[in-house]
Amino acid sequence: MRKKIILLSVLIVAFAASILILTQNPGPGFSGERISDQDGFFLRFDWMNMTDSETLELRKGDALRVSWQIESGRVDIVIRQENKEPVYQADGRAAGDSAAFFVEIPQTGSYTITVSARKAKGQLAFMKMENK
Repeated sequence: MRKKIILLSVLIVAFAASILILTQNPGPGFSGERISDQDGFFLRFDWMNMTDSETLELRKGDALRVSWQIESGRVDIVIRQENKEPVYQADGRAAGDSAAFFVEIPQTGSYTITVSARKAKGQLAFMKMENK
């Protein structure tokens, strides 16, 4: 009888630990807010474990106002024209990282902003500033 009680206790603890691990570490996905239009791309997320991208039409002389605040996890950011070197790249932004700056656009075309997040929480914004 004592062995059955010990075995049952071990199974209950193992089951509870499994549930805790699964709820604390969800798989790929996104929980938050995503807004995009011709003027920008904004992500605010409580959980992001995936890659997302948006393409903006930009002209030579325009700028992108880039800002982020990462609360947890890791985030990589790339801004580039198709088949060209990135005009901006940041790898491994982590908890506590924040920034706000402008990226000058060197030539007219379609620019893709790619955000790859791993177990991340935070926010990023990319706003087009037109050269008038």
